[in-house]
Amino acid sequence: MKKLVLSSALAAAAGIAVLPVIIRAPGPEPALPEHTTPGGPTRTLRDIDDVVAACREDAARPDGPQGAELIDLATSLVHQMYSHYSCWHLWLPPAQSLAAGHGCSLQYNMALAEVLRRLGFTVHPVHASRVRMEHHPWYHTGHAWLQVEVDGRRLDVCASRPGNRAGEVAFVPITEVRPLGPLTCADNTLALAPIVVASLWRSWLTGRPAARWMYRPFGQTA
Repeated sequence: MKKLVLSSALAAAAGIAVLPVIIRAPGPEPALPEHTTPGGPTRTLRDIDDVVAACREDAARPDGPQGAELIDLATSLVHQMYSHYSCWHLWLPPAQSLAAGHGCSLQYNMALAEVLRRLGFTVHPVHASRVRMEHHPWYHTGHAWLQVEVDGRRLDVCASRPGNRAGEVAFVPITEVRPLGPLTCADNTLALAPIVVASLWRSWLTGRPAARWMYRPFGQTA
């Protein structure tokens, strides 16, 4: 009985701590980039369907991008869809994250994975518990990205930076690269969530803005 009461109390306390984090999270901040297909229409990109359609229109041209060039186009467009890097919105599925314009690697790269799969590529989501990319706290040095099959090779692909290209990404894994499945995604999200909640409460209680490792303009370093 005591254990049940304690569990209920802990669950209530967690709910009280988490609810303000969700309520006070910034609303959708879509970047709404415009993409012009050479010789074709200009479209405002609002969701994954728009990104896929823009890529297909470009690829359908006689001299349109194929293979690694098409991967690079999709990667660039997904990058442009995001206005903010955010661990504040961990509950958003990848497609909603892209439409809202904010998310972390588990979201923007999984959104890119959906785009690339719909374009016919074989995609392998991967992750490493530590990568060398930029200044982050020790507890937030993990990263998720993609390995995409093209021309008999598996190339690293990541939408985190505008200059990333297939096989040329702005980070170096320093721990083992492992497959990233749904269970691992959930585990990583649940492991990071309490740290995000604690960091936000610390910011509110001290009158400081949210930490940059957690929330900042997309493409900028922490």
